[in-house]
Amino acid sequence: MVSLSSAFVFPSAAVQAGDPSPSLSAWMRSALSLDGAGSMSSAASPEGAGILRLSPTLSQLTQWLRQAQQRLIRHRAALEPGVPEVLYVATSLDAETLGTGFALMGDCEMARCYWQRACQYGLQPLRMAQERPDDDPVLIQGTTACDVLRLVVCALAAGDRDLQEEILQQYPTCPLRLTRQVPVLDGMADSILQAMAACLAGYADIARQVLQLGMGQLPEDPALSGCYQGLVNMAWALLGILNQDQDTFNAGLMGQLAVHYQWALCSGRDEEEAYICLSALAMVNLGLQCGLEQQVFDLLIPQGLICQTG
Repeated sequence: MVSLSSAFVFPSAAVQAGDPSPSLSAWMRSALSLDGAGSMSSAASPEGAGILRLSPTLSQLTQWLRQAQQRLIRHRAALEPGVPEVLYVATSLDAETLGTGFALMGDCEMARCYWQRACQYGLQPLRMAQERPDDDPVLIQGTTACDVLRLVVCALAAGDRDLQEEILQQYPTCPLRLTRQVPVLDGMADSILQAMAACLAGYADIARQVLQLGMGQLPEDPALSGCYQGLVNMAWALLGILNQDQDTFNAGLMGQLAVHYQWALCSGRDEEEAYICLSALAMVNLGLQCGLEQQVFDLLIPQGLICQTG
């Protein structure tokens, strides 16, 4: 049994406030240029303070859930034929936030329900992309590899294998021009998606090759480094699954948790995502699907959301 909770009690001086987001969801929320969608659901902590608790307070949870529900209602009411696809992305992020909030409240059923809804909203831009002609130069937001990997993470966290497979099947049908918006992140995310699809199809050798080729150098832009490191550690966990190597799988999970703790404890942000590492939860569930064990335990991986096999 391995835990990281006691290893990151005090913020490291090397990590300054405002460090890059550790996950695709946090990065997308900060980058999304839509009123109410890109703003975080809670205010930042005093600069340099970081998060010194290992769980949020009830008042924080209540505030986060109320704000996310208000955004979801507003965005969902605007969904109609012809609306910009970015609105579906915003609604998907709202539903994901609600799922995370309910997970922190201990309501695993509602958490899974909202993560599944996040996937359903997020799938709509992929369907819209299929209706566009291949020579249409307009980028459809919500269809990049990073967008799709975020949906796969939500499906895995919810333990919905059918939804996971549907997302992976939809992704390759999008025109290739849509899969690269931030190349260094989308390239890594694309490798993970292709490897997951090959793994589920029974082509482990192809999946290994795709994954190993996708592991490149760190991005030059420091604003992307945290998210990229999280993706690389996710790739290592997936490589452990492909090789049925428990130690590599554990190392990838612990790497994801380390990146997440570094951001949550030291960046000065105070929000619901800081208290759950959704990608680590997703990879634990995928590892269990594929015959490995959970040997890494942490408060960032809620045990009530682990999908036990057998």
